[in-house]
Amino acid sequence: MSHRVWHKSKLIYSKYRVCRSCFFEQVIVEPVLMKGRRRYRLDEVFRRAMASSRPPKRMQRPRPSTQLHIQRNIVMVEADRFVWQKLRRHFNTDNLTALESSRRQFTTRLLPDLQSVIEELVTLLSPELLGLHQQWEGVPMKLSDLTGSEGLQVVRLTPVQRQDIDIGEDEPYSSLNNGLWLIKIGDDKPAAIMLSKFLTRSGPKVQVEIGHMPDELSHAFAKHFLRAIEAQGKSSRYYRNKAVSFESSGGFGGTQETMRVHKLPAVSRNDVVLSKATMTQLDTHIFDFVECREELKRLGHSGRKGILLHGHPGTGKTHVVHYIVANLPEHTTVLVTAEQMLDMEEYFKLARVLQPCIMVIEDVDLVGRSREDISGQKAETRLNRLLNEMDGLGEDSDILIIMTTNRVNSLEGALAARSGRVDVVLEIPLPDDDCRERLIERYGHALNFQGEALAEAVARSKGGSAAYLKERVRRLAQRSIMGGVSPLVSREDVEVVFSGPEVVLNSLKRQEETVRKHIIEQDDEDDSGCC
Repeated sequence: MSHRVWHKSKLIYSKYRVCRSCFFEQVIVEPVLMKGRRRYRLDEVFRRAMASSRPPKRMQRPRPSTQLHIQRNIVMVEADRFVWQKLRRHFNTDNLTALESSRRQFTTRLLPDLQSVIEELVTLLSPELLGLHQQWEGVPMKLSDLTGSEGLQVVRLTPVQRQDIDIGEDEPYSSLNNGLWLIKIGDDKPAAIMLSKFLTRSGPKVQVEIGHMPDELSHAFAKHFLRAIEAQGKSSRYYRNKAVSFESSGGFGGTQETMRVHKLPAVSRNDVVLSKATMTQLDTHIFDFVECREELKRLGHSGRKGILLHGHPGTGKTHVVHYIVANLPEHTTVLVTAEQMLDMEEYFKLARVLQPCIMVIEDVDLVGRSREDISGQKAETRLNRLLNEMDGLGEDSDILIIMTTNRVNSLEGALAARSGRVDVVLEIPLPDDDCRERLIERYGHALNFQGEALAEAVARSKGGSAAYLKERVRRLAQRSIMGGVSPLVSREDVEVVFSGPEVVLNSLKRQEETVRKHIIEQDDEDDSGCC
């Protein structure tokens, strides 16, 4: 530090005590010192000290801590540390209360879409991007908060903070935590756009706000900007034509998942082994319906449809869902499991945004079981929420709701027996003799069945599901490998592996009933604390 600055600091510290709010809380931008109860700006104290005091007789080198404090505060006077400083300079006024602003709130799951359209709109407007410090995550930041220059709530400038979001592409999307764009509309009309995140009881939200001076050109740009933001929020380019859910994968890649993008298998028609009658029903009620949807709507009919797939465990209901999704590539798929039923309202909002959409609700009996079997308030609330959301879909909605269940008889009648909620009930039956033979050949395509081994396997697997057959064929392959005769499969191998299928099936059914009973009991325990 130069002798001149040291000389002034020596005079100051001999007469004044340091204002703690300046050095430690860092609330006041222009540092002040205190003499008694009066407050002085640092530069004013320098001027008075130099004008009225003589140099001290004995010069001593100041302590390092004192030198550091003075040097830091001199830098603070010269550099912008708070947002209001940037705003005053950008709008060229000390009266920031003259600004006008408009804002919109969206679900944070659309953050990549919102940020991308903002960046596209400001690209040609000489943007300057600033990072913002958010003190409370549960309180949305507003432009009016950024204009304050006094008190504990003054917003500080920070480095721009980003977080990678998995959007199902090769590269994640780099999203902002909080950001402020300073732009120029036309040649000399300043404006500011803020994007911020905050937490609510219903989940995280994103707020977009634009501030500008009260002139005609700025008003017109603000209206155009808000229309573009709302249109992007209703379309979502990043998640369209993908399979998404709200669950987090819990991976270790370090990316944030506002929504999880699922990579579902590509299932062709040849990969689906069902009876001819069942395939005909799928074609009629799903694929033919989608093909005729626009014409049906023109004739005054509904474009939405509810489909219930039911059958024994392991018959391939999920496989059929994958087949439907894979062969309707222009649709976005929203996957809902029983654990996420509390987010049902958000799921239906997302389905409306991503139309045409397929909403898949697996194990719907866990939330849609008969009211006679419901003993808790929470379970009934979830059921009513599901029914209300299904009723809330408009007639012109391009949404297919596909529900699956293993226990169709336990469903609430108001759900399963009412057209408009469930329009079609399709059974995915246990495979017949022809289907079992095709399944065994498909799963055992690398095996060589000798003599009557294949026919024996078909006969012994009667009543078995597709999942049961897949496991038995794997055991046949393992037995042939261990016997050193791979890939040969004899009739004796089939007799050993397929012995007693009914025992295994009954065991699986008992396991399923145990799991469902546990889930229902857990719901009842949760409801015990309800008012």
